[in-house]
Amino acid sequence: MSIFFESRHSRPPAMPLEGVVGPNSLLDEAPSLPMKEPDALAVAADGRLLISVGSSVWSLGSWGEEPRLHLSSSRRVTALTASAGGGIAVGLDSGEVQIYPRGQQQPAWTIAGPSNSGAAVDCMFLDEDELAVVRSGYASVREALAMSPWETVQGGSVTRHSRDGTARLIAGNLSCPMGICRDEGGNPLITEMDAARVIDPSGRVRGTGFPAYLGRIRKMSQGYLLCCLSRRDPLIEFLRTEQDFVDEMKRTINPRHWISPRITPEFSHDFPIELGATRLFGEIKPWAPSFSYGLLIKLDKKLMPYGSAQSRANGRRHAISDAVVWNDDVIAVSQASGEILNLGSWT
Repeated sequence: MSIFFESRHSRPPAMPLEGVVGPNSLLDEAPSLPMKEPDALAVAADGRLLISVGSSVWSLGSWGEEPRLHLSSSRRVTALTASAGGGIAVGLDSGEVQIYPRGQQQPAWTIAGPSNSGAAVDCMFLDEDELAVVRSGYASVREALAMSPWETVQGGSVTRHSRDGTARLIAGNLSCPMGICRDEGGNPLITEMDAARVIDPSGRVRGTGFPAYLGRIRKMSQGYLLCCLSRRDPLIEFLRTEQDFVDEMKRTINPRHWISPRITPEFSHDFPIELGATRLFGEIKPWAPSFSYGLLIKLDKKLMPYGSAQSRANGRRHAISDAVVWNDDVIAVSQASGEILNLGSWT
């Protein structure tokens, strides 16, 4: 009997949403800038905020200004980063990455996307002529959220690419990696979405048990900003132990209706567990079951949580895909509501 229970609880349990990550409404209360299909953020060398919106990148000089079109692409932009020298790297849903020199509208060099590698979901300049690229193994965040919790094959990777065309694998066979940044020593940290953990390229676990399916991770002076695409749902975590049920679900049901985390807080009679979120006195309660959630966690330099900003089940600012510190304010992306959020000097 002890062996049975050990096998069913091999994954670290998720930390509860209490204490320093206790529920709040900071994301719902934040000032916002509406944008259609925002995803990634970066702070350029000249101090502008860069925002990926669909197949384009826009720039913002200060909060309250009108965004300006910076560059356009023929594919959906899924990753964005800037170098100290003014270069900008733009990852695409094809897995390709284009690197633009400072002030240029045409890429100086391009990194091809390996076949079946999925979108380039994050990237980081190692120097002006080298780039680390994260590929999740999925074509989009929606696909990753729907399918990754139930996959047994780990197809994500982080690769190092040089301007001369050479490439080297930094880490492979990852469980849906979504983000990368440097730690205090300058070494890479990588987030794995459905494993809800932060690792280094050797696979050593640096932080685990987080209460969410992880997006990107960003360095700040006090530690890190950990973006969360959805809350880890107890039903999903339990069903990971019920392989027969999972196999039948994957075989007979459209992935849109799988029991999986989602980006948007939409409610429909044909989605699972929706009866639990039935409106009480005309409204959805914040503690109602929901497969989408808004959560941004502050981590200290040892990757321990010390604060959070949230949008609960009755909110709409879910799926926080990216966050940066810009002009001393924390700026975050809500993919669900299509907004750029300004949390002020929240750090």
